[in-house]
Amino acid sequence: MLDSFPDELIATSVDYLTFEEAETLAWTNKRMMGIVRRDLPQALEPKIDIKKLEFLEIPMMLEAPRRKTRFDLFIQFHYGWSSGPIPFCIRKGKKKRQMADIDAQNYAAFIQYARYCAADWMNAQVEWKEYAVKTSRLATTHADVPRLPLHLLFSRAIVHHFDLTFCDSAWFWTVINGLEETRGSFKDKRLVCSDREVLDSEDLGEIKMSPFMQRGSMDISFQNWVLSKISYGLEDVPFATSEKLTVNTGHSSLIRIIKNFMKAPVHKREWALEELNNNNRGREPWSFKEVEDEIRKSGVRYECAEAVYGFVSRAFEDSLGIEISKTFRIFSPELTWNLQLSRPNTRTLNGIEKCIKFNLYIF
Repeated sequence: MLDSFPDELIATSVDYLTFEEAETLAWTNKRMMGIVRRDLPQALEPKIDIKKLEFLEIPMMLEAPRRKTRFDLFIQFHYGWSSGPIPFCIRKGKKKRQMADIDAQNYAAFIQYARYCAADWMNAQVEWKEYAVKTSRLATTHADVPRLPLHLLFSRAIVHHFDLTFCDSAWFWTVINGLEETRGSFKDKRLVCSDREVLDSEDLGEIKMSPFMQRGSMDISFQNWVLSKISYGLEDVPFATSEKLTVNTGHSSLIRIIKNFMKAPVHKREWALEELNNNNRGREPWSFKEVEDEIRKSGVRYECAEAVYGFVSRAFEDSLGIEISKTFRIFSPELTWNLQLSRPNTRTLNGIEKCIKFNLYIF
């Protein structure tokens, strides 16, 4: 298809591709190889295969004064060893141009380190700071190892698992906006927020617009997200486009979530929403009947595919069977899918009657 376009237009299009995508394009034919080699030669350089990439906040002493959040990243190569903390920075505008030569030199040393680790499992035990001091001579001590520019750091990387633990909105967007400028390929993404609210509705809207956050959902079918300790916005989860999604712990209205699942576009999903609290103007118990009533009101065609009963006991009385899990099969023109609702482990009838927690699985 691209063969019919002039070279200039193809070269412009290449600017919007990751290096992995540009390399794939280059190997389609001789003409594409020439364009990529001329306009984006970095796409043809050897790749760095990263098993896991983690961004973690640097712990602060409790007695230390409040100051700007600092964070490092950690890389795990396929031999299983970690790079140790890698200091990094995010260059913008004038500073990015001023530091271009120094950043390129430091990045070249990191590329050598990544290839050194990939060559042998013994090499992979060497941490980046040790390598930077002893081999690359970038610094005389570990504390002086220069920060690597984020926009270069993952330009040739294929990151299989991306973990981001964040503590506030500014911290989150600093990292994400920095990654916007890299051409690396990120497969599974995992987000974990702290135990306090750190994103608001405006942030959630920005996530939907962020090229980095949405790139994988559109192009990689096995995109995987894990969200933890979310206490707001979960009713919008049904509209997410990821194929795999896990939400563990949080608060939201079960009925609002069910209602939105009935409205949301249907696509292949393997989702697990676990240990959530039913929070509808206060924490409230819930029932399978009210959930089925909501499904029925939506007008979709459905059936009860499975009901599971467990034996629970009331104090000083015999055990009895009570519904603890129910699976609804939803028939839609695009896809037949299942909604399974269950109560977390509860041993007594009183506990079930007062249970506000729920597990919801979509598959």
